[in-house]
Formats: sequence, structure tokens, C-alpha cells
Amino acid sequence: MKRTIASLLFLAGTFVACSQTPLWTKDQLMPTKDLAEKIKTNAKDKPIILNVGPMELIKTAVEVGRATSVTGIEKIKSTVAMENKNKVVVVYCGCCSYASCPNIKPAYDALISTGFKNAKVLELPDGIKPDWVAKGYPMEE
Repeated sequence: MKRTIASLLFLAGTFVACSQTPLWTKDQLMPTKDLAEKIKTNAKDKPIILNVGPMELIKTAVEVGRATSVTGIEKIKSTVAMENKNKVVVVYCGCCSYASCPNIKPAYDALISTGFKNAKVLELPDGIKPDWVAKGYPMEE
């Protein structure tokens, strides 16, 4: 009985630890404030911004469509095909949290598989409306 309880506690602890492991590392995320500042100042190192979902367009973003479709992935690849592989490319959807969005991981993986070394996920923990729009960051009109 003690062994069973100990095993269950171990499994429960492992589950909690694994479920709290972040999907994205700090290096893989682009903070919203940083991206907004680059857009507003027309920085020469402005990243390519790809909207990979059904949500509103951030200023200067390219709408490539849902990354859960073959068409979306093909458009991502064709959009960045001629770009320097060291250029920062930021993907976002914003339909929900970046941790649970079905479009983010396939888009990010497509960029990595084509050789991009600075692919980033826009840090939208709750979605585009609360994490970008509500903060007054630049949107396409």
C-alpha cells in the first residue's frame, strides 16, 4: 500500500512538473513591447512579422493564413524564401494564448526547418486583444 501511494505521488509530481514546463524558451519569444517599439521607430533591424492565424493584422505583418494548413505552411516558406536566414522572423496568431494556439508551433517549426536561426514567437500569453490591441500597439488600419 505504501509503495502504491509513493508511486502515485511520484507520478503526480512528475505530471505537475511536466505540465508546467514552458512550451517556449525566453530566447524563442519576442516581447510585445520590443516588437511594438521596432515597428513605431521604423528600426532598420525590423523583423518580418507573419500573421499565421485568423486574427487582426499587426502593422507591417504579412497575412499568410493558418499554419495548420499545407497552404499556410507553403505561404510561410514562399514569403521568407529570399530573406537572409539570420533575419528575425516573428510569428503570431493571437486567437488564444501562444501556449495553446494550434497555429504557432507549425509556423515556428516551418521557419526552423527552412534554416531561419532567429525565428520568434510573439509573446501573447492571453491573445492579441489583451496583449497587443488593448495596449495601443500598432495595428493595420
